[in-house]
Amino acid sequence: MYAVRHLLNLNLKEGFVMGVLGIYLLFVGIVLVLNGVSRFYKLDAKSTAFMNAVTGVIIVTGCFINFARSGDTLAYQNVASGFLFGFTYIFIASNHLFKLDWRPFGWFSFFVVIYAAYMAILAGQSGDFKFVYLWTAWAILWLNGFLDIVLNMKSMNKIFPYLTIAEGIFAAFIPALMMLTDKW
Repeated sequence: MYAVRHLLNLNLKEGFVMGVLGIYLLFVGIVLVLNGVSRFYKLDAKSTAFMNAVTGVIIVTGCFINFARSGDTLAYQNVASGFLFGFTYIFIASNHLFKLDWRPFGWFSFFVVIYAAYMAILAGQSGDFKFVYLWTAWAILWLNGFLDIVLNMKSMNKIFPYLTIAEGIFAAFIPALMMLTDKW
């Protein structure tokens, strides 16, 4: 009987995690598309700052709530991943609003690339190839930020709007819709 209850609790936790991740990715997808479009049209960066801030605050707030409720390593890993996403968008919004130096964000991106690559490897080892795809896609996006900002590879500026829009759609928004409708 314990095994059945444990299995049911695991499924409820997993459903909860997918639902929360779906909500986060819904906002991430929208903000990535907005960021990419704003680069195409060379809009004032302050135009997207509000949506970046909202996305970051939603994710970080949810992570603090989940952190307080966490009780195992997997829960902490989910919280850590969420914080990396949330602080990314808070960092972007702050840089746009206050005209801060982007290099700290570039270095932040470097460490997130390492984390995302590691998570992709772990997902592959467990046979979860949907998350290998997602973590790899996100690592590529953060790597672009590092290459552009820290290594000053300005050729990345040409790719970035396309990459950001594509990732917003295919590595965030569509997976979010699938997670929120239990199709993931």
